[in-house]
Amino acid sequence: MLSRVIKARKFVYADQQKQIRSGMKIDPADMVSQLKVVLMSATLQLKDFISNRRLFDVIPPAVEVPTRQFPVTVHFAKRTHDDYLAQAYKKVLSIHKSLPPGGILVFVTGQREVDYLCKKLQRASKRQSGKKPEMVGDEDGSRPEIEEKEIFEAYDIDRTEPEHQDDIFSSYGEDETDDEVNVASSDAETESEMDTDSDEEDSVAHETAEEDGPVLSFLKGAESSSVLKASFKAISGQPETAEEASNATIAEKSGPSASRARLRVLPLYAMLPASQQLRVFHGIPEGERLVVVATNVAETSLTIPGITYVVDTGKEKVKNYDHATGMASYEVQWISKASASQRAGRAGRTGPGHCYRLYSGAAYSKDDLFPEFTEPEIKKMPVEGIVLMLKSMNIDKVENFPFPTPPNKESLVEAQRCLKILEAVDNQEKLTSMGKAMAQYPMSPRHSRLLLTIIKMLKSQEGRARSNLILGYATAAASALSYTNPFQVQSNTDRETNEDGPDPEHKDRHERKSQKKLKAMVREARKDFSIPSSDALTISHALRSFECSKNRVEFCRDYSLHLKTMEEMSKLRKQLLRLIFNYSKFCDEFAWNFGGSQDVEHAWGSETNKKPMLNEEEILGQGICAGWADRVAKKINTFSGLSKEDRKVRAARYQSCALNDIIYLNRSSSVAQIPPDYVVYSELLNTKRSYMYGVTSVKPGWLLKYASSLCTFSAPLEDPKPYYEPQNDQVYCYVSPIFSRHNWQLPLHSLPIKDATRRVQIFAWALLKGDVLPCLRVVQKFLALSPSVVLGPASQRRVGDLLSRMSKKTIYSRAALRDAWNTDPDYLYPEIQAWIQDKYQSQLGAIWEQMHQEVRLEGRELFPKRFKKVKG
Repeated sequence: MLSRVIKARKFVYADQQKQIRSGMKIDPADMVSQLKVVLMSATLQLKDFISNRRLFDVIPPAVEVPTRQFPVTVHFAKRTHDDYLAQAYKKVLSIHKSLPPGGILVFVTGQREVDYLCKKLQRASKRQSGKKPEMVGDEDGSRPEIEEKEIFEAYDIDRTEPEHQDDIFSSYGEDETDDEVNVASSDAETESEMDTDSDEEDSVAHETAEEDGPVLSFLKGAESSSVLKASFKAISGQPETAEEASNATIAEKSGPSASRARLRVLPLYAMLPASQQLRVFHGIPEGERLVVVATNVAETSLTIPGITYVVDTGKEKVKNYDHATGMASYEVQWISKASASQRAGRAGRTGPGHCYRLYSGAAYSKDDLFPEFTEPEIKKMPVEGIVLMLKSMNIDKVENFPFPTPPNKESLVEAQRCLKILEAVDNQEKLTSMGKAMAQYPMSPRHSRLLLTIIKMLKSQEGRARSNLILGYATAAASALSYTNPFQVQSNTDRETNEDGPDPEHKDRHERKSQKKLKAMVREARKDFSIPSSDALTISHALRSFECSKNRVEFCRDYSLHLKTMEEMSKLRKQLLRLIFNYSKFCDEFAWNFGGSQDVEHAWGSETNKKPMLNEEEILGQGICAGWADRVAKKINTFSGLSKEDRKVRAARYQSCALNDIIYLNRSSSVAQIPPDYVVYSELLNTKRSYMYGVTSVKPGWLLKYASSLCTFSAPLEDPKPYYEPQNDQVYCYVSPIFSRHNWQLPLHSLPIKDATRRVQIFAWALLKGDVLPCLRVVQKFLALSPSVVLGPASQRRVGDLLSRMSKKTIYSRAALRDAWNTDPDYLYPEIQAWIQDKYQSQLGAIWEQMHQEVRLEGRELFPKRFKKVKG
């Protein structure tokens, strides 16, 4: 969009300058300057921008700003192992045992792996620190001869390999083996304790910022291990020959090994509380070595001081989205070369460092395993928000828009389908009034549809009590569904210390008991927030209590809530409230007329211990249903087609309207207490099985109301009979609806009758029964025929005359009858008189006057008892 704006402003600027030179004066407020745009990114795919001539006619200049980077030596593994966690564990202990002091940063894929590896390293450190120190020398002060094997272990060199027997540094990252690279991830839960000594060490590659890098670069071309041997003799204090001393000068700079130091193992991932994230920046006591086990949050976001060694597993956990099914899945896959470079750079931020890559150079060189760049987010996420935004800018042909990286065609098709279901676009793919309003909110169209549906419902129910509170819950629900679930179970890893403790087996049992007890406590505490009809409303109620608590940090600790997520939800809720009142100034259809934002906040902050009432839950549930109407699941009770393992699963089974496979209701869901027949879900996540998250129970009638485009309706039914509805002043018929591709049978549903002749018939029948004008009910006993005769063939003259006269003016509503009587007060008098027995026809005159009075009233006024009952 900016590339287009740049051109437009350029022409306007040139035209204004021409006018100024000709002597014209231009108001300073109307002056336009040329626009300059700078795109900045650490990992920008430059070719997508400079090679796209639809973006820029002239290729823009590319400026590369070099970072302050110390030389980093990169070591590739000889082989790519399946179990990268075991290799990372061994590599950390090998570095700690053999190499000089310096922090270690380990990259793994997720929180579970972080916690697991932290526990293993902490236990290993405790076992090591509990051992008696080995004698450094004999009693007479002499020191033992350093074995050559120890030298090669320190630098991860396998002396037994043929390529190292002649020149130990001749192979820079080349994979001499023909072993197939296996990309399978390890099972962290069953990983056994591994020895620190590896029988397959790393080959070494140099990737330094300067030609003369530190530590190992001086050894290029060395013909033997004499330099290393001399270096280690110097470190240990052994006497050495002059030749050995001259060859060991640079190696001495590395300093002594830190194998006797304790490991200060710290986790780092996005969901970790901020106070615990900050621990990686604290100073490390003397005699300890920092080890940070992190996800890719440490790849580009921050610089951890003191990191000298990086252990790169080469893996990351990526959330992939299937546009066809709407299912998300977390998959462990190889990182891109750009990410690998970023990870290596973490070792060179504060000084020269080393990066140990736990994969071979041969694997790294394969583009199908390690692509140059990470796939852009626009290709991995739903794009209905982007499509809606562009359409709001009058860009109707979104597929022709010059995206720097175009989204997949499948995702564009899915986005258009989604927007139609949400009623944001019509059949011509033009924005509706709902779509224009949805585009004003900086969030997914699903969330804005939720808000606008509830606002519209409350506007149609004027006089409803606690409307401001319902709006508060609506904004909170939209916020809750915009973030990950803030409920969490604290891991004991966060509370680990480096002090000696019980043996690992006893500790495992103790931890399991602690975790079980903690989970039970959390479940009990969360009952205060639980709203069984919806996960979103449960989180909304927790958010309400959070905002009103005196100490938010303690509140989150007591209820195991993620503080940062709760704070972000709170900010978004308040922002949405401001947007609602700001948009109310420009759009009357969705304007809030029940008070100001301070009234909503007052209702939100009052009586926080009280949950929404049942009818209020239903209003909120309908809003959620409207936003996720295409993500419906129906409970199934049969076991046919299920495997033996799936039958053992205790979670409730459902069938999604978008899938053929069975999906499951997560047992931690608020809705799981009593699984309802129908639910909508905000996310479907495929782990070992497919589980629903963000679940809300819905009623079948809501699907007919908000997902009618996914329903198929039968022909009008004669049983039950059609009827007239005085509130809407319309005639309806019943139909049998089925929903989704699975043909779920929904309860009978009424729709307005489209056939004009049939509409007149039903209205005439309702008129004679007194369902249109109540005064006609008193004449039922005076009628010559039953009003139901009108629904059959027009064999009777009085039936034919009445229907013929009404059909000429298409009288099928109270409004149409009122208009006809305004023109001709005696319209239909003889036809209705023919229906009354002769001896009672004299009384029709008085009733006729009453009919003229009642036709001017609305349905609520004509039938107050009926509508009072419905409202209650």
